[in-house]
Amino acid sequence: MDVWDAHAAARFTQHPAGPLKPPARMEWTQRPGIGPAAEILGGGDLAGRRIVELGCGAGHNTAHLAAAGATAVGVDRSAGQIRRAIAHYGHTGATFVHADATLHLSRDTGRLDAIFSVFGAIGTTEPSHILGACSHRLTHCGVLVFCVPHPQRTGTIPRSPRTRDTVALPDGATATVERWEIAPAAWARALNRCGLLVTDVQHLHAPADVHRPTTLLISARKP
Repeated sequence: MDVWDAHAAARFTQHPAGPLKPPARMEWTQRPGIGPAAEILGGGDLAGRRIVELGCGAGHNTAHLAAAGATAVGVDRSAGQIRRAIAHYGHTGATFVHADATLHLSRDTGRLDAIFSVFGAIGTTEPSHILGACSHRLTHCGVLVFCVPHPQRTGTIPRSPRTRDTVALPDGATATVERWEIAPAAWARALNRCGLLVTDVQHLHAPADVHRPTTLLISARKP
């Protein structure tokens, strides 16, 4: 079973997947209130903006954007996570799609105002392919924002950019996730090669008093 299908199955076992109120704030870390809110996706007024989340999980952030008036689509390769997202937030106007992120971006030619990933498909997918697909879909001045585990969270950057990380599931089991652990400068080069310009790099500490940054948040735009 896919690790995120296993995660979803454990969540379904622990808690009934009934409708939820969309979160009041968009989050970029596992700790609430750390880092920017949704304005990082291109301004304060999101009404009518076309936004896609890559690796939406249970749909919390996608639902927040839909509630703010955006045309928000959450994409996830895990069928279980999409079932959770629809059960929780199908009533919000958000759309949830079971698909590989890169393939989903490649299937359509419609331009997007913003694409984002919160510990999602960017960072767990080969970078050049998914960043290229993002660049292809973004409109002029469209924004790409994504966060990944900070490559220096343990004190050193991994020797190889392709690593395997152990994650804890809700039922106490563990699973392995493949990641690309890349330094900020390497992310910038990868984005540049795909025709995107880095506009901001943030090193977030979550929790706030932790010694080393735990989350790397990168913003870029399509010129």
